[in-house]
Amino acid sequence: MRIRSVTGLVLSVLLLAACGSSEDEQRTEAFCEDAPALLEDITAELQEIGSDPAAAQELLGDAIDRMAEIEPPEDAADEWNRLRTAWGDLGDLFDEADLSDASANADLAPEAQRLQTELVESGDAVDEWSTTNC
Repeated sequence: MRIRSVTGLVLSVLLLAACGSSEDEQRTEAFCEDAPALLEDITAELQEIGSDPAAAQELLGDAIDRMAEIEPPEDAADEWNRLRTAWGDLGDLFDEADLSDASANADLAPEAQRLQTELVESGDAVDEWSTTNC
């Protein structure tokens, strides 16, 4: 009887592990489909706006919300969350900016430069993960 209990336990663990793997595979597949398309859309939309800071601010808020809807697989979570955080920080910086007077925002330039670097590096990390895993 003890052997049956142990065998049942082992089978349960194996089945749970298989289910977890399948769920993560599904998340990977969804992430590989959704994340690149979303990032391409956001980039295209921001490029279309040009020099309209109010429109960029609105679009940025929408982009951050859309990024939050994507659930990355466990092994891509760090890269994705880093990118989301950088976009969120950029949105916060826009909130601080005086959109009616660009010269009033000179004190925000160092943070904008830091965020530009962070967006590029975190975006590259997501791209690298996607290239390797998708």
